Amino acid sequence: MPFLPLLYLGADLGYSLVPLQAATALSMLYGGIDAGLWLDPISRLSFHIFGSAGYAYAFLNQATGTGSTPFVGGGGDISWALTPDLSLAAGAGYRYCFDLYNDLTFNLGIKYTIASRGAFASQSPQETAPTTKPEPLQRASTPEAQVKPEGIVIERLSLDSIFPILHAYYDSNAMGSLVLKNTETSPASAIVVSFIVHQFMDDPKECSVGELKPGEERCVNLFALFKNNVFEIKQSTKVPAEITVTYMLHDKPQVLKKVETIRIYDRNAMTWDDTNKAAAFVMPKEPAVLMLSNQINAFIRQTMNRVIDRNLQSAIAFHDALRLLDISYVAPPLTSYEMAAQNKTAVDSVKFPLETIQYRSGDCSDLSVLYCSLLESVQVETAFITIPGHIFMAFALASSEAEVRKTFAHADEFIFRGGKVWVPVEATVRDGTFLTAWQSGAKEWRENLAKKQANFYPVRDAWNTYEPVNYPGIGSLPPLPDQEQVVKSFQEEIAQLISREISEREMDLIAAVRESNDSPKCLNALGVLYARYDLMDKAETQFQAALVNAEYVPALENLGNLRLLEKQYGEALDYYQRAAKIAPSEPLILLGLARCNHELQNYGMASAEYEELKKESPGLAAQFAYLGLEGEEATRATEANRASAVLVWGESQ
Repeated sequence: MPFLPLLYLGADLGYSLVPLQAATALSMLYGGIDAGLWLDPISRLSFHIFGSAGYAYAFLNQATGTGSTPFVGGGGDISWALTPDLSLAAGAGYRYCFDLYNDLTFNLGIKYTIASRGAFASQSPQETAPTTKPEPLQRASTPEAQVKPEGIVIERLSLDSIFPILHAYYDSNAMGSLVLKNTETSPASAIVVSFIVHQFMDDPKECSVGELKPGEERCVNLFALFKNNVFEIKQSTKVPAEITVTYMLHDKPQVLKKVETIRIYDRNAMTWDDTNKAAAFVMPKEPAVLMLSNQINAFIRQTMNRVIDRNLQSAIAFHDALRLLDISYVAPPLTSYEMAAQNKTAVDSVKFPLETIQYRSGDCSDLSVLYCSLLESVQVETAFITIPGHIFMAFALASSEAEVRKTFAHADEFIFRGGKVWVPVEATVRDGTFLTAWQSGAKEWRENLAKKQANFYPVRDAWNTYEPVNYPGIGSLPPLPDQEQVVKSFQEEIAQLISREISEREMDLIAAVRESNDSPKCLNALGVLYARYDLMDKAETQFQAALVNAEYVPALENLGNLRLLEKQYGEALDYYQRAAKIAPSEPLILLGLARCNHELQNYGMASAEYEELKKESPGLAAQFAYLGLEGEEATRATEANRASAVLVWGESQ
C-alpha cells in the first residue's frame, strides 16, 4: 500500500485434504482475503505477519455429505532471500472454520515472488555498478525493458548541449534534468545527485534531493561549473558525462551511476533564443580591448572638445580607429546573424573582440560586440538593438536628456530610455564617418520601433544573467592605428558634427541679432550656441557685446562659465559676483559662486552658497552634490560623476 509501506493486502485460493478416519477424508476448497505487515529489518531478511478471512466449501470423499462455512485465521513466516525473486521460508498459521473444523499448520519451503521487493534494490558502494548504455544525445532515456527496476532508478534523462560561452551560466541555471523514481516499498533517504564531465570540471556539481517515498517520482535539475579549458574546444565534440545518485535504503548506503554522451560546441557558438547571451562575448577587460581603447583615448585627449559629451567623443574616436585598422564588414553565408535569428535553435558563431580585431572582419554581431567591448572598457554603458534579421548597438551619453535636447538639433537621432540618452550606431558602416553610422542606426531604430519590431538589450543588465567570460586570448596583441591619422580623423568628425548642428541655427540667430539691433537677448543666445560646441572665442565675443549697454545677467553668468572652464577662478568669481548684485537668488549664479569658491578652497562660503542653491533649485543642486563636501572627499566625488566638467549656460531672459 503506497500510503503505508509496511501494510499489504492479498487474496488466497486453496485446497486442503484432511484425513478423518481410515477410509474417509474431508476435502475443502476455500478462498478469502488477507491483510498484514511485511517487515524488512535487514537486507535479504523478511518477516510476514497476517490475518485472513473467507469462505470454505467442504465434502466427504466417500460420502454424500457437503457443506460450507466461513473461516478466519492468522499466522506469519520468516524468509531469507536467495535471489531477488526466490526465498527460503518457514512459518506457522491457524485457521478456524465455524462449526466444522480448525487446524494449526507449520510449513517449510521455497517461496517465489513474482514482483521483487528489492532485496538487492541497488548496489552497495563496495560493489561495481554497471554503466548504463548511453542513449542518443538529446533523447530521454528509460530503463531497459528486460531489466526489472530495483531501488532508485532514473526514469527519464535529458541533457542540453553545452555552449562554452555560458560556462558560468550553468553554475546556477540547469543544463539538463532527470526524473528519479523509488521502486521500493520502503522510503529512500539522503538522496544526492551529482553531475560531472571529468575533462572539463574540477569537481562534480551536487544537488540534494532528500527523501523519496515508495513509488514517488521527482524531477531533479542538473548544474555544472566548467573550467576555462572549455574554451580550448575549437570544433564541436561529444564527451561522456557521469551522473551519480547516492542514497540510503534500509539504513544502508546505495549508489547508482549512469554515463551519458553530451555535445560541447566550440567556444564561439551560441543560439539567438535570448539576445542577452551576446553580452557574454562583451569583454571590457580583455587586454587587447583595454590597450586599444586606452591608447585611442590618449591619442585624442589633448584635442577633445571641452563641452561636447565625452562618451560621444570616445565613440567617434573608436569608430575612426577601427576604420583605420581596415576592419571590414563580412557576413559569412553559413553562420550569419540573419539566418540564425530566423531559427532560434540554430547555432551561430560569434567572434570574441580580439578575434574580430585580428581577423579584421566580422558580421553585424561580431562588430557590435567589439564596439560594446571598447566602450564598456572606458566605463560607457552599451546596449544591443535587434530588428528583424539584424543586430547593432547603442551607447549611453553622460549628458542629461534636457542638455541633449538643447544641444542637438535632431532629437529623433537619440533613444531616450530608462532615464538615459542613447546613441544608436550601425556598426557595419565601415567606410563612412561616425555620423553616417549614427544616422543609419537611428533610422533603423525609428522605422522598426514604429512597427513594434525593435528590441533593446542593455549589456549591463544582461551581465546579471550572462557574465562576460574570461577568454584566454590567442596570439599577439594587434597593432595600433597611426596616431596622427586618428587625431586628424577625429578632429574632422568633430568639426563636421558641429557644423551640422549649428549651421542652420547660427544663420537664424545672426539674422535675429541684426533685426533686433544687437539686443542683449539675441547676442547672448548666439553666444550660448557657440559655447555649447566649445567655440569659445566666438561665444565670448557675443557675451561681451551683450554687456555694451548694460549689465545683462545671463551674459555675466556665461562669461563666468567661460573663465571657470579655463580654470581662471578669480575672474570667474568676479563675473558671478557682478551678476549676483542684480539677481542674488538666481540658481545659476549661486551655482557659479559655489563652484568658484570650492575650487579656491573657500569651503565655508561654497557650502553656504550651495545650501542656498538647494533651497532655490533642489534638482540643479543634486547634480553638483560634491559642492557639499570638502577636500579629497569632494575630489573623489567630482571624479566619480564628472560634475566639474558640466556647464549650465544662462539662457536669454
